Amino acid sequence: MTSAPLVAVVGAGPAGLAAARQLRDQGGVQVVLVVPEGRSEYLPGTLAVATGDARAAQYRTRVELAGVEVIRARVEAIEPGAIRIEGSWLRAHAVIAAPGLTLDPVGSATSGEIVGFWDPSGAEVAAPRIGAVEQGVVDVVISSLPYRCPPAPYGLAMRLARRARRLGKQLQVRLVTPEVHPLAALGHVLGDELLAGCQDAGVEVRLGHEIDLDALAEGAIAAGTSDRDGADLTVVIPRHRASPLLADLVGANSPLVGVDARFATEMAGVFVVGDAAAGPYPRAADPAAWSGSVAATAVLSELGFDHARTPGAPAPDCFVDHGDGAYGRIRITYPDGPPPRGQPAVAIEPAAPALATDFEEAHRRWHALRVEGQ
Repeated sequence: MTSAPLVAVVGAGPAGLAAARQLRDQGGVQVVLVVPEGRSEYLPGTLAVATGDARAAQYRTRVELAGVEVIRARVEAIEPGAIRIEGSWLRAHAVIAAPGLTLDPVGSATSGEIVGFWDPSGAEVAAPRIGAVEQGVVDVVISSLPYRCPPAPYGLAMRLARRARRLGKQLQVRLVTPEVHPLAALGHVLGDELLAGCQDAGVEVRLGHEIDLDALAEGAIAAGTSDRDGADLTVVIPRHRASPLLADLVGANSPLVGVDARFATEMAGVFVVGDAAAGPYPRAADPAAWSGSVAATAVLSELGFDHARTPGAPAPDCFVDHGDGAYGRIRITYPDGPPPRGQPAVAIEPAAPALATDFEEAHRRWHALRVEGQ
C-alpha cells in the first residue's frame, strides 16, 4: 500500500497558511507545517504595541490546523525536496517555503535613543523607550526598500504624532524615507493620500533620503554622526534581508527570490512564496496568501490532482492607522489584468473611527484561520 505524498510547508504567515490549507483541503496529501515555536504573529498589530496600547501577546497565537501535522521547530536548511529539522532531513515531494524576510539589527546610539523593529515582539521591546520621550523630535526612518506593510511607517508616524498631542507632549514627528514618492509603484493617488494624512497629523515627511545602512548597525543614521540631525528618538524600520534558508537563491542586489509563474525556484522541488518571493504585487497579506495558493495548486498538479482550482488574482486590501482610533482602508484591484501590463486601480476609504471595528474583525479572522484544532 502506497502512502500519500508528503509536502512540507515552512512558515505560518498568510502565504504558508494558505498553502497548507489548500493542500489539506484537496485530500490525499500529507501536509507538514513547520512553524518556529508553533506560533504566528499578526504583523498589523505592531503599531498598537509600539505605542503601548496593546501587548504583543494579543497578536500572537498557537497554530493548530486540523488535518495538518504542525512541527514546532525552526528549519535549519532546505535542499531539493527536503528540509532539515534538528539535524534530521525530512524528505518531501515538494517544499513550499514562506519564511518571510529577516530584519537587520539596529545598534545602540551613542547619543539620544534609537530603536529598530517591525513586528509585535520587537515593538514591545521598544515601547517603553518610545513612551518615555516627553518632548523634542521623533524620527520614523524607513531604512531601505523593499519592506513589508508599505503604508505602515506612515501610519506609525501619524499614530505617534496624534498620541503625543493627546497626551500634551511637545513632540515633532518626522518621517524619513528613501522613496521619492510614497508607494510610487501603485501610482501617485495613494502616495498623495498618505502625504495628506501625515500633514493633517502634523508629521513632516522627508522624501528621497538615503540611509547609511552600515552606520545603522552602530546606532547612527549617517556615518560619522551620532545626533541624527537633532532627533531625540529615532524609530527605524530595519533593512529586510532574505532568510538564511534561501541565501543560495537570491542575488547580490535584492533580498527577494526569483520565481516563475508557479512560484517555483531554480532549486528542484522548492517553491518560495509570500514576502520572500519576487513579484509584481505589494507586500501585503492578500498577495502573500495568493502566492501560497498558486504554489499549492502547482504542487497538486504535479501530483496528478488536475482538478485543483487555480486561484484568481489577488486584490490587496489593508488598513492605514491615522492615530486616535481612526483607520483608513486601501483596496487595490487590477481591472486590466495582472501587472506589469495591467495597472493598479486604487480605492481609498477616508480615515474614520468606524473602520477600527473592521480592523479588529480582520484580526479575529486571522486568528480563527490558525486555531482550527483548539
